[in-house]
Amino acid sequence: MKEKFKNVKGITLIALVITIIVLLILAAVTIATLTGENGILTRASDASRENEIASVKEQAQLNIASYVADKLKNGEDSTVNTPEKVQEILNNANTEGNKYYSGFTETGVTTPNGYEVPYEELYTTGTSGEETASKTIEDLVAGDKVYYDTGDPSVGNQGIIECTVLYDKAYNEANGTNYGVQIISSDVIKTTDGTVATLTLGDNNFEASRESYNNALKTLYDEAQKYLNSTYASGARCVGSDPADPDWDTTTNEAGYVTKNEGEDDYYAYMKDYYGTLKNKDENYSTDWMQMGIIAEVKSSSAKYWLASRIVSFNSQYNNFLVRSVGTTGAFRIDNLCYVWSFGGTSGIGVSCGLRPVLTLRSGIKIAKGDGVDTPYTLAP
Repeated sequence: MKEKFKNVKGITLIALVITIIVLLILAAVTIATLTGENGILTRASDASRENEIASVKEQAQLNIASYVADKLKNGEDSTVNTPEKVQEILNNANTEGNKYYSGFTETGVTTPNGYEVPYEELYTTGTSGEETASKTIEDLVAGDKVYYDTGDPSVGNQGIIECTVLYDKAYNEANGTNYGVQIISSDVIKTTDGTVATLTLGDNNFEASRESYNNALKTLYDEAQKYLNSTYASGARCVGSDPADPDWDTTTNEAGYVTKNEGEDDYYAYMKDYYGTLKNKDENYSTDWMQMGIIAEVKSSSAKYWLASRIVSFNSQYNNFLVRSVGTTGAFRIDNLCYVWSFGGTSGIGVSCGLRPVLTLRSGIKIAKGDGVDTPYTLAP
């Protein structure tokens, strides 16, 4: 019996102590991993805190952006640079029982769990009135929406209008052009009473229509200059003009005049009395037209509008002189202004379309706020 017990082996005290020590070390490592400064629970808590702060900040910025947009449209002061102004905007934008924030402190907006979004992160300008935004118009991308101030409405300007970026820095770099950043009015320009501001090129009198046809590009260029605000833009033109030479044919007869070509068929003889009196066609519209096709929905509008480009059509029955335009759905159009008929008659047609100016923004103009999509960017000199 004694021999049997001698052969039974048990756990020694030393082994037991070592086992306990190992378990304690593992427990300590596990606790540190969970609750330490960089532990899983701590990181999860930090992520939850950051998400809550970001959510409240985003909602507050949307409320402030809406406030600023309304003020800009009404030509009023849109500055937000004090805690009191932030509090006023958020209180007006949210009902007592449906707030995404819990209140305010002296330094910021508090989240539901007591975290804080500093007021300074919600300002549109610093307390000194200086712009805090770091973006400039060189950061704009084709298709971005922008608010553009055409000038004081009391003297016939349109005030704040929405525009779309037509040419951006990337376009110029990719194509070796020097157009700068150009924006186009997102819709046909309207007058202050809400009617479409049309240009009538010609009437039912052939002589008047011929004059209007010949001067169409200058007429449209001059009309676009009315929307040039030198604080923000260095140039203005009508869409469809050459971006590199917007005043083409406005001061000289660069287009030339229609003349009979040598060897031309006899039936064009009906034009002999009008050669040299009506200008040739041009293809100036093509650059804008191609770029407009790339940017979604930029061609469509609430009313048809002119493209600053002429076209001439010959056949055996008549010769007609037209200016290009665009319909409300964005479809390409040509509008006849006058005819010379083979039987010897002439006619003029009165045609009215709207205007869509294209503005070249000054280099270095700042982007004060907005996202360029749901909220157009606001420009700051």
